[in-house]
Amino acid sequence: MTSDLNEVLIVGGVIRPHASDAAVAAMLIRGERIVAVGTEAECRSQAAGEVDVIDIDGATVLPGFVDAHCHPLMHGQFASWVDCSWEAAPTIDDVVAALAERAAHQPGAVRGRGFHHGNVAEARLLTRHDLDRVAQDREVLVFHSSGHGAMANSATLLAMGVTADTPDPPGGHFGREPDGTPDGTVWDAAADWLTGRHGVKITNNGPNFHLSDDAAVLDAQLLAAQAEMHSRGVTTIVDAQVTARELSAYLRANKAGALTMRAELLMISSLIGELENLGICGRFGDDRLAIAGVKLYADGALTAGTARFSEPYCCSPDDFGYLYHPNGELAELIARVTALGLQAATHAQGDAAIQLVLDAHAGLPAPTRDARHRIEHFGGPTEEQVHRCRDLELWPITQPQYLLRYGDELTGALGERAQRLTPLGEIRDAGVPVVLSSDAPVCPPHPLEAVAAAVQRRTLSGQRLGSDAQCLTVEQALRAHTLTAAASAHREHAVGSLEEGKFADFVVLARDPLTVEAGELAGIDVEATWVSGRKVFDRSHSSLIS
Repeated sequence: MTSDLNEVLIVGGVIRPHASDAAVAAMLIRGERIVAVGTEAECRSQAAGEVDVIDIDGATVLPGFVDAHCHPLMHGQFASWVDCSWEAAPTIDDVVAALAERAAHQPGAVRGRGFHHGNVAEARLLTRHDLDRVAQDREVLVFHSSGHGAMANSATLLAMGVTADTPDPPGGHFGREPDGTPDGTVWDAAADWLTGRHGVKITNNGPNFHLSDDAAVLDAQLLAAQAEMHSRGVTTIVDAQVTARELSAYLRANKAGALTMRAELLMISSLIGELENLGICGRFGDDRLAIAGVKLYADGALTAGTARFSEPYCCSPDDFGYLYHPNGELAELIARVTALGLQAATHAQGDAAIQLVLDAHAGLPAPTRDARHRIEHFGGPTEEQVHRCRDLELWPITQPQYLLRYGDELTGALGERAQRLTPLGEIRDAGVPVVLSSDAPVCPPHPLEAVAAAVQRRTLSGQRLGSDAQCLTVEQALRAHTLTAAASAHREHAVGSLEEGKFADFVVLARDPLTVEAGELAGIDVEATWVSGRKVFDRSHSSLIS
């Protein structure tokens, strides 16, 4: 038997085909796919000819991580803006200084990202008055870390045409001073104003972060995000909010041969009519790039304090958060998505919003196939809602890094309810699939940090949220970020584990996550990342390999 395809034999370390305790010594790759896993002798016996042997020198191989909910282009675009996160700018004066420094060297708009009111010393949002200190003659815009809103200076509000007389749109609002004057904060559906007169518009179908840029700039931003994800061991992603802006960037990258991660796309629900007009009748694409479903929104953001709960936030007895759609409209949208044969992936954080999604799915005809409709985030469900999720065969897509990075602030906003946020152990014990993801750029696309957060449930201050029963084991968390995450996008037959016939998508780690202490998980270095039998990241080169 001979083959024209290159064959690679991986040896010299620990290979965990299912990110579990079970390990093998060798893996044989032919072209894009895995031919065999087992002993070195067993793998060599399957070779068609001469093989290239790669000794990983005691490292550990796992399946490539699947980030089942993220926003790569948004992440890449934000990375080019001023870092206003608490790590870089711990006070509001520090934020203003960082923006002013950029303004001094950059003409035109000045944009920042990563700001969170709960993580700065002043524990408040930026206002137009803060940002007017940066510039008063051009746009100054800082996105909240939740991605569900932004803070603008007076010049931006003027250009947007937002005044005291501007009404709040359905599913969003403008922050206001006591006399009704806009204070510079723009939330959820009101973010549609941020993209300008000729920009992408999605109305009350979600927060609009789809700011325009030249195609070449967007392409570079997407590839920068891809490079970062590969450096963390991510090989497959689900882009959880796609408009024409994102789709065009993916198509250009794929045509140029530059798209090395596998991308499953969830189109924003404002485009349902276009999908219906095109005659879409199921997942459309191939193993590299595909339209897989539709992203819908029930409520606002947990980390922005706009998620819809049945009980008010602790800081305001009249504030329950809000919903994006009037009664009945969300259920109608979900029904239209299912009629297209696509996955419905609905953002729902608060228990009141989760209930709307559950009721909408309960009212649908019984699916004729394994639909795997999703609830994105599933942040604050009740115990009953967890079990109803199981009964309806819905897949919650969680982000345990929220607990780490925003848990302290959420404890203040939600009180005891914060102990049950992202109840992974409860989801597991109810027989519901457990899926981990990052929601990048809300949290960094760092799977091992997510695994650590799922195992420890610790906040930045060291506070523990919930009991041991809500924690995952390391093995459970790794599986939730590999094979189960792949299954949430119907990709488990192709990726998520290292088995004969699957794509050779894997990560090489400097240490074994199943043998280190939980506190050391996030610090494990990624030595290399492979997609389709090709190395796309090598730490010794610290860059994406072309």
